[in-house]
Amino acid sequence: MKSIFSVTAVALAALAVMSEAHVTFRYPCPRRAAFSECPKPKDNEWHLVDYDANSPLGTHNSISNPICKWSSSFAGVRPVFKAGDTVQTKMEVDVNHRGGSCQWALSYDNGSTWVVIQDQFQNCLANAPAGSTYTISVKIPANAPTSNSVILNWIWNNNEGNRELYSSCADVVIQGTNGGSLSGVAPLFANYGPSSPFIPEKAVSNGDWGEKHFKARKPITVTVPPQKLKRQIVDLE
Repeated sequence: MKSIFSVTAVALAALAVMSEAHVTFRYPCPRRAAFSECPKPKDNEWHLVDYDANSPLGTHNSISNPICKWSSSFAGVRPVFKAGDTVQTKMEVDVNHRGGSCQWALSYDNGSTWVVIQDQFQNCLANAPAGSTYTISVKIPANAPTSNSVILNWIWNNNEGNRELYSSCADVVIQGTNGGSLSGVAPLFANYGPSSPFIPEKAVSNGDWGEKHFKARKPITVTVPPQKLKRQIVDLE
């Protein structure tokens, strides 16, 4: 059992880190995040909690973390979304950087391939107050295949400040067509290392927000084989 001192120290460390952070999913829960809605770590897993989930994964100069940051989450219950549902996602916003361009994508193979299901260019999060939990509606495609192991990813390039990429991966269950495919475009991962496309700061670039790069995203089709159906709510593995 952890002492009161150790718990307090962890909590204070979390607050210190989060005060310097920016934006992340809150619902659905990003992998290993410390929010109250998230699966709790086991007693021997507290050192794995991500108290820095709000920070960017990289800048145009360097990559600090993989797109999903963590390869897995803590054991717990995944939210279940039906194909065609409109999900009220919640964003934890520390600083909105005067908005930016958001992409939402699904992966059925733990992040190896992605297909974009929704975009919001230029003004995504522009109206989100600092220090708020902000709701954005995201529609799951009506033809989304069924799977107990899907990642919903939010990807954001900010308008103002350092040239950064934000990404937040949440493990979810989708109930839809048992077997099938989902077509769209592959996401743009801009300002994510020196070999990635560069999106300049909009305020000092004559309004250039990276439109040409978003238009150049490549078409992709993700095919999902029929699943051996499990119970509707499953434990994370």
